[in-house]
Amino acid sequence: MKIITFAAGIAVGYIIGSRAGRGAYEDMRRRWRGFAESDTVQHVKGDVKDLAGRAASDVGGKVSETVSKVTDKASAKIDQVTGKGSSNGSSSTGSSSTGSSSSGSSSTGSSSSGTGTSSSGDATPSPAV
Repeated sequence: MKIITFAAGIAVGYIIGSRAGRGAYEDMRRRWRGFAESDTVQHVKGDVKDLAGRAASDVGGKVSETVSKVTDKASAKIDQVTGKGSSNGSSSTGSSSTGSSSSGSSSTGSSSSGTGTSSSGDATPSPAV
């Protein structure tokens, strides 16, 4: 039933369009261009573009900040669960939260890879024992 209605709509549009002729089409096209190129529309278009740019910048900053905080918390939790933080895990979590506001994420990453190197070091003596 939907296909029949759609086909009927196309047929009616075709018939009306062909009866109106090319002149009506050109007239409608000329009016649209006049509207789209008017100073008012161009001004609104510029304002919307500026607003979208500012909004994207604000959202990007907030997303970056949130990702940094979540990454620091996840890293601290992983260290706590794996025991790499041991008794310093709770103070590490505190410094990790503080570090998130001041580029601490890179030092946390270094700490993790350093800890990974330590565990590799721990793994080396184990086979020797």
